[in-house]
Amino acid sequence: MIRDVASLWIGARLGEIELASIRSFQRLGHSFTLYSYNPIENVPRGTIQKDAREVFDAGRIIRHKRTGSPALHSDLFRYRLLEKTDYIWVDLDIIALRTFDFTSDFVFGFQDDTLVDGAVLCLPSGSAVLKQLLRYDADTRSVPPNLGGSKKVRYQIRNFMAGGLPIDRWPWGSLGPTLLTSILQETGEIEHAMPVSAFYSVSPDKVAVFAEPKGWDASQAPPSAYAVHLWGKFLRDYVSKNHSNVFPKDSFVARMAHEA
Repeated sequence: MIRDVASLWIGARLGEIELASIRSFQRLGHSFTLYSYNPIENVPRGTIQKDAREVFDAGRIIRHKRTGSPALHSDLFRYRLLEKTDYIWVDLDIIALRTFDFTSDFVFGFQDDTLVDGAVLCLPSGSAVLKQLLRYDADTRSVPPNLGGSKKVRYQIRNFMAGGLPIDRWPWGSLGPTLLTSILQETGEIEHAMPVSAFYSVSPDKVAVFAEPKGWDASQAPPSAYAVHLWGKFLRDYVSKNHSNVFPKDSFVARMAHEA
């Protein structure tokens, strides 16, 4: 059975990476649901659009205080999406290489030898991991999880001085792979993790292959790969520096975004 997938976009317009992601799933027959808080100008035809407030309405977009990144909001959103729906969550820099026909309700994979990434994520509603992740919300004020040594002491002091440290002042990525991995290990649900080859066969330091003409194609993926992660931030930085923010015509991303 082909599984339905969903994601969230915060912004008025999709970029080449996001278009490539959505269209890669649609080509394989997937229903793709895109949540947003405001209208998006260029959603691909056939995409199901829904109001993100149905899943998570914090009254604002929760951005990391220092970087301004909405990744924090995305983390909080995806965990609630898994609680309320049967979708598989996918980041909009995931390119599907074959159908997501998983029979298990646990869908996630290692990004390297130690960390599980949440760019592709599904957890059943009764998951012990999901229950712990749902403890965090827009109003959480406490010491960030998974800190050690002097860093933990610093944040304990900051938490005391602030009368509870707001979640947007935690270190960047506090609700991401490190937390997910630690809870998976604690509960034993990490046994469901797929190998690196499933989604993350290209590492962040190799993203140039997605931007250079004829640099990468699906034939180079491992036989066990279901998708490939484009590591959007790193890839956008590379294209900005080397191609003036425009993906070359024969690059993997350009082809995935525009080929029928």
